[in-house]
Amino acid sequence: MPCVRYADDIVLLAKSKRASERLLESSTKYLEEKLKLTVNRKKSRTVSVFAIRNFKFLGFTLGRNGSGIYVRVHPKSWKKFKSKLKTLSSRKKCQSIKPSLEEIKVYARGWLNYYGIASMKNNIEDINGWLYHRIRMCIWKQWKLPKTKKRNLIRMGIPEYYAHIAANSRKGHWFSSNLTTVKRAMLKERLINSGFYDLATAYQSVHVNY
Repeated sequence: MPCVRYADDIVLLAKSKRASERLLESSTKYLEEKLKLTVNRKKSRTVSVFAIRNFKFLGFTLGRNGSGIYVRVHPKSWKKFKSKLKTLSSRKKCQSIKPSLEEIKVYARGWLNYYGIASMKNNIEDINGWLYHRIRMCIWKQWKLPKTKKRNLIRMGIPEYYAHIAANSRKGHWFSSNLTTVKRAMLKERLINSGFYDLATAYQSVHVNY
């Protein structure tokens, strides 16, 4: 009988409905009589995690597919995560990129340490790519003037001709920061060396421990 506890929330997993009912009764008795704790009986119940789509518990969703039991990040948790990253990488925040990168790192590391047990390889890679794009946008906006953009692109190894075209683009920051020239200049490795917290790499190192 696996038991998982987070603060005052407990999930007890059993193989059958009958076993879960016995477990609920015995655990409630143990908590109240042995540990002298108050159990909210209205919220204490048995339920099949497979009968409910996206059974949610503390930000996670449990279910079953062809491969067996899975644990994933609940859609609402993803939404909050992306919203927070969007705030931390907003154009206003990016007036100073170094502090922004540090804030993102601190927040994302804590989030991954909590949700790292979940299966989310594809989702985290999608958000990682989106976040890279936002950081490029911030840097592009920081450079402001076309001459500054051109000079920095050349410094990053872009030929003058292509640097000139990209620097003088009349498109918005979001579009321009996704130009091939700009992406070549701001490679992932370069941004990581500047302090960017790569979500995909961090997730792999955290998830492997579960």
